[in-house]
Amino acid sequence: MKGIKNLYQHLTNFLNGKKEDRRDALLWYDQLSDENVADREAIHAIQARTRDRILNSIQQERKQPIFRNIYRYAAGAAAILVCGYFVWHYYDKTEVIPMAQLAQVEPAQDRAIIVLEDGKELDLSQLAINQKLVVGNTVIIKDAQGKVSYLSTIEKGKSSQPNILRIPRAATYQLTLIDGTRVTLNSDSKLTYPSSFGDGDRIVELEGEAYFEVAHTHHNHKFVVKSKNQLITVLGTKFNVNAYPEYSDIKTTLVQGAVHVRAAGKSIVLAPNQQAIFNGNTLAVDEVDSDDILSWTKGQFCFDGSNTSAVLQEIARWYDVDVEYVEQHKIEKYIGKIPRNLPLDRLIDLLNYAELRTKAVSGNNKRIKLIIQ
Repeated sequence: MKGIKNLYQHLTNFLNGKKEDRRDALLWYDQLSDENVADREAIHAIQARTRDRILNSIQQERKQPIFRNIYRYAAGAAAILVCGYFVWHYYDKTEVIPMAQLAQVEPAQDRAIIVLEDGKELDLSQLAINQKLVVGNTVIIKDAQGKVSYLSTIEKGKSSQPNILRIPRAATYQLTLIDGTRVTLNSDSKLTYPSSFGDGDRIVELEGEAYFEVAHTHHNHKFVVKSKNQLITVLGTKFNVNAYPEYSDIKTTLVQGAVHVRAAGKSIVLAPNQQAIFNGNTLAVDEVDSDDILSWTKGQFCFDGSNTSAVLQEIARWYDVDVEYVEQHKIEKYIGKIPRNLPLDRLIDLLNYAELRTKAVSGNNKRIKLIIQ
């Protein structure tokens, strides 16, 4: 708190207009050590108090002569500018993380956690190759490629309680369901599904992003994906669903076959390279390049000139870091592809090469934050 009081006092002196005070304020700031720099909340609190004092002064002096009001307005503007100056320099002095440390931050790895019917959690990354694990009515097998198949010993025709597959940040995973459907899940996603589908529709629930390669069944049971008040129904097809809770839109992109998308009382049928967009109220269709949409399954970050913010959020999930835009309007038009298999220092090099000026700093709780201009 001593550092905060000093900052507030120096700002007050700065506004008094004395040259020696302005000089002392700037000198004091330049000599701040990293340990004494105010945190973000404290800086914001100073800004808020300064703004409130300025507004109160304006209200109290409304009946004073106009030239005095002009002086007050000028003082208010100066206070805001000075606060902005110190805040700008505060962030400029934020601890920059050395590239050697960033080189140790690896991209997403194959990792998933299964929550079984009895609540038990299994970290699938700890399964050995070709290991078969039997837990109750569930059989989990990891093949030579490290992919997991999920089987059930329940009698055919009977459904089971749902299980949950959780994909943490900085992770990805591919799972084969009991009907042969392959699901590739992106970072920070969750799939809820039964270990046995039974005789009816094959119903799963998705939060996050997943690419489905749905298997045909002898009885042509429909495969249904539920996500945020939207239903996708297919028999056998390949499609991608992006339904992260922080996004207002659900985007369903068809690669092969046909799907029915139902939401908000409306139903549409997609053809390949079409995307359904549901924003919570309306359902629309757009023509897209499905190869770009599926770039995440092929090891690439794909910028198409309009999705830069969304891709940078993908990067945040992929490396489990935070992202902050300084001037967001300047970064929206980048077009290109960047590999996903790079350590973080190499990714930052490529972002800078693409003129997405990026630096890594130590953020809240010492988490890595990418500042992008």
